Amino acid sequence: MTEIQKVRNDLKLSEKRMRHTEGVVRAAVLLASRHFPEISAETAELAALFHDYTKEYTVEEQLRVLAAYGEAPTEDELEAPKLLHARTAALIAEKEYGLDPQVVSAIRWHTTGRAGMTPLECVIYFADYIDDTRTFPACIRLREYYEKQYASLKDKSRALHKALVRSFDITIRDLLSNRKTVDPNTVQARNYYLNLIKKGL
Repeated sequence: MTEIQKVRNDLKLSEKRMRHTEGVVRAAVLLASRHFPEISAETAELAALFHDYTKEYTVEEQLRVLAAYGEAPTEDELEAPKLLHARTAALIAEKEYGLDPQVVSAIRWHTTGRAGMTPLECVIYFADYIDDTRTFPACIRLREYYEKQYASLKDKSRALHKALVRSFDITIRDLLSNRKTVDPNTVQARNYYLNLIKKGL
């Protein structure tokens, strides 16, 4: 049994969450082929399949996973518990499945992003945002913006970087409008990719 087959067999997600996960798989495979051909379709699929492995766990279940591996939640995670699933899924991927470190890190950072993301981290973070099952107007507009940039710009990396910055802007604006804390990694990621754009990258 392959790693992908094992993960598919083990996933315990609602129908709605599974539809989203399959959408992320499609988006991840496409993004990898467009921007990072060194990433195999199988690696992109594996990371995408696992990214929301613990998304539907309760907060108590998330905290138990952290405790089982000697870790504790941060203040930001306690303030915004939906951040926990990225860490707990990454821990399970590493400790229980022994997945490749690049896959584990892509799972770990798929919610907040971070400055200087690896190619697979970029793929899973952005695929999660633009998968074709998302119907939020902001996600639809971001998908359209990315496709327009990808079609019009000769530098395809720049197209991705511009779309990444826009995604961080959307997240930050939404959190601020709801008077919620913004994870520092998201702010740092936004500034990192904005600086790349300013440098012509």
